[in-house]
Amino acid sequence: MKTSRGGRIVGEPVWDEFAERAALGLAIQFPEAVGREFCRLGDVWYSPAHKELAGVLSGMLRSGQSVDTATVFGQLQAQGLTRNWDVVKVFNLTQNAYRPESLSQFAARLRRLSGIRTLSVACQRATQRLESVSEFDDESDIRAATSELRQACETAEAAEAEVDMPTPTAMGDFLGQEFKRQWLVPGLLERMDRTVITGAEGGGKSVLCSQMAATLAGGVHPFGGNVMGSGNNGVRVLVIDCENSPAQSQRRYRWVIDRVDEVRATSGFDPVNWNEQMQIDMKPKGVDLLGGRDMAWIEHAIQACAPDLLVLGPLYKLHRGEPSDEVMARDLAWALDGLRERYGFALLTEAHAGHSKDQSTGKRIMRPIGSSLWLRWPEFGFGLSRATDDPGLGRAQRVDVVSWRGSREERAWPDKLAHGATLPWLPDADYFQTMNDYE
Repeated sequence: MKTSRGGRIVGEPVWDEFAERAALGLAIQFPEAVGREFCRLGDVWYSPAHKELAGVLSGMLRSGQSVDTATVFGQLQAQGLTRNWDVVKVFNLTQNAYRPESLSQFAARLRRLSGIRTLSVACQRATQRLESVSEFDDESDIRAATSELRQACETAEAAEAEVDMPTPTAMGDFLGQEFKRQWLVPGLLERMDRTVITGAEGGGKSVLCSQMAATLAGGVHPFGGNVMGSGNNGVRVLVIDCENSPAQSQRRYRWVIDRVDEVRATSGFDPVNWNEQMQIDMKPKGVDLLGGRDMAWIEHAIQACAPDLLVLGPLYKLHRGEPSDEVMARDLAWALDGLRERYGFALLTEAHAGHSKDQSTGKRIMRPIGSSLWLRWPEFGFGLSRATDDPGLGRAQRVDVVSWRGSREERAWPDKLAHGATLPWLPDADYFQTMNDYE
């Protein structure tokens, strides 16, 4: 059996049993002196038994319980965790716990080894993935492998540098910083905003998302219908349609973009270079952003296009699990927010509204179906609900814009929309006064 110079079997994960036992012993022996730092260690443990005990200790320390050999063993008994621990084993941990200040050294070593294990596992998985590449999907496999390695490198580097991470900003210094608004549309849409549009089938939400995408790319106000500024204020837009076929998307975007071109031409502005301002891709079967391959693909698309606005969705087509699964929704939100923070775009997506109705009005409730997380996640959530004066055709002609998420800031969103002559959806006359209030 091949071993390294230190006696460790080659291929086994690297870990330090003494450092893990010493850190646990210090927390039991000196809880007041090291408790706070111990709780910050997180998931650095290799031994399952040590990880189990660390969880018990962290819970006791955070809740202010008395910590010593007897109370810790009592908690292990109460939680049914005595298979790996008895009172003698817990006591023995404290025998090498001499100096509380030594926890910092053990903590640094445990973080470093945890980072090495993370990187090692990622390298092994990437190697296995690349060795099994087929001749048809090698490009996607390579992107998935590099994305996974990149994330592992970031995790390992973060573990290594954690002891030197900056502390939170003092409030006085924070209030003294200048944060400038980064408007994509003044008063309406700001960089990094998350907006979710809901509605019934045929309610016009996909058309509204397409209208916002094309107007922003063309430098036209998405509701006012006027060319903004000097006519060169268009932003870069990436559309990833996870529901419609290429032919369906082409028809809808041709219709909307023709409207934007007409608005610009009527106002005497040059046409838009649509190849420069907008990019689009269709994934009718959906994508799984919780899997490495699709996540790598979408990150590559974002890197290549550098969008100011990403139009992506609908939400239920962004992972393969149940729409109501809270864990998957949380992981999806985490993935989307990671992309948004790394690349600085605003995110616009759509979701289907549920079929339940408000008992007092009889109108369909506009909250998105699926996990309750989507009620809290976006900055702005609006539903398109058929207005009482809608003619009742197959597709809505008049809608009320219903806010189902308490907006974090006031923005110039219309209360009503109707099919228009210039843009597909236009607000009522009262909206233009609202626009003036935000200028």
